[in-house]
This record gives sequence, structure tokens and C-alpha cells, in this order.
Amino acid sequence: MAGVGHVSAPHLALRPLRPTDLPSVLAIQRAAYGDGYQESATVLGRKLELAPQACWLAHAGKEVVGYVFAHPWDAAGAPALHVPLAALPVAADRGFVHDLAVSPAARGLGVAAALFARVRAWSGAAGHRGMRLVALADAVPFWGHHGFTTLPAALPEAYGAGALLMECAFRDRD
Repeated sequence: MAGVGHVSAPHLALRPLRPTDLPSVLAIQRAAYGDGYQESATVLGRKLELAPQACWLAHAGKEVVGYVFAHPWDAAGAPALHVPLAALPVAADRGFVHDLAVSPAARGLGVAAALFARVRAWSGAAGHRGMRLVALADAVPFWGHHGFTTLPAALPEAYGAGALLMECAFRDRD
């Protein structure tokens, strides 16, 4: 398993996530969030199973440096944390960025922006009207920079204090 050590290679590559990547994903998730937001391989694996075209891994050389899990969603609020999705909504008209995390050693190298650009392209190609996500308190400025605005919504308690539901409408869809 590639770790989450120091990253020195400036060459970033993205590829579709595979089930065999989940141990590396979980290591980055723990390094990025601590234990409070650690989701299981079962929960993340189910998202990968339902929407493999929307889940990506970033690496610099052989070092795994980030990942994103996204899936189609509808106008409902946010999916619960720590619970596998039973199915995708039938009327899904948005992409939902469930989790995007970067190894602490790779922050500032453009990993998050590259992963989001890939997911944004997937969602646009799927004909979605926009994207939604829950931004943890410290990530709100990042998502605002990428065109997301806050929506009034009550979120499941597991998302934590300061978490906000955010949306980015696609101009060419409205």
C-alpha cells in the first residue's frame, strides 16, 4: 500500500479508483480528518460500486496523494455518513461530492483542484444541473472558490459543527 509520507514528485496523475485502492484511501482519510470522519471500506466501496465513473485516485509517482468519491444525487439534502447507500436516487439530476481528501504531505500541490475538475467534468458530461456537497467548516473557502454557495439545510449530526450543504449550479444547464 502506498503511504501518506512526504511527496516530492510534482507530476500528478489521476486514474479511476479501484476496490484495491481502499486501504490507501482509508490511510489518507485518517491522515486528513482523524478518526471522527473515518468511514469504512464497506461504505466507500459501495459508493465506488454504484458510481465507478465518479471516483478517482490521485498519485504522484507511486505515492497515493488524494482521492474523490462522488455519485449522482437529487435535490434531497445530504446522504448519511457511515451508512452504505442502498441505491442511487431514480431522479438524480446533480452530482454529489461525497468525499475529497488530500494527503497532508501533498497539500498545496493542486491535488484537490485536479480531482474536483475531473469530477466536475464527469457531472457535466452526465447532464447534471449542478453539484452538491457538504463542506466541513475548514473547507468552505475552498469550495466557495470553486463556485459553490451555501444552501439552507439541516445536516445529519455526524457532519459536525460548522458543516454546510453547498451547491454549484452549472450555468449551461439552467
